[in-house]
Amino acid sequence: MYINVGAAGAAATYELFGTGVTKADESFDTKTKESRYINQKSTSQSITGYGYSIGYEYENIPSEKAVKLIDSVAKKEKVGSEAETDLVIVSLYMPKEASKGYPARKRRVTISPDSNSDNDGTMVGSGSLLGKTDWEYGTFDVETKAFSVDAAVAAKFDVTAPSGN
Repeated sequence: MYINVGAAGAAATYELFGTGVTKADESFDTKTKESRYINQKSTSQSITGYGYSIGYEYENIPSEKAVKLIDSVAKKEKVGSEAETDLVIVSLYMPKEASKGYPARKRRVTISPDSNSDNDGTMVGSGSLLGKTDWEYGTFDVETKAFSVDAAVAAKFDVTAPSGN
């Protein structure tokens, strides 16, 4: 997982949100519609949207730029666009495309801090990255830390039927 630590309006500068991070759990919080028709005993349910978030916990390691960005939102009580950044989730388990990188998903997120505390002398924090936009699909080069939009990559996240069926 990489987040953009670059200044607003500048070219993206992605840093690994890894060292110091002790938890990063995706939550899809599906939004549903439920109907029950007069000829049915059971309800019919449909997914109408998602309230995506990633709950995180971290140890405050100031030399880690991604952690420092997250921590600065809490310490400076940033709001609005100052509390937003881009998140890229790289699928390292999928085959790498030569010279392009790994399949990845990118979206704008709002950094929502919950708490900072002292855990036996180690400063720790927690909060959520809240989905602000829909996903963009593409590739991410882990060497250059560059995301390239490629809508065709979205198909790599689909399940395909085995041939012959």
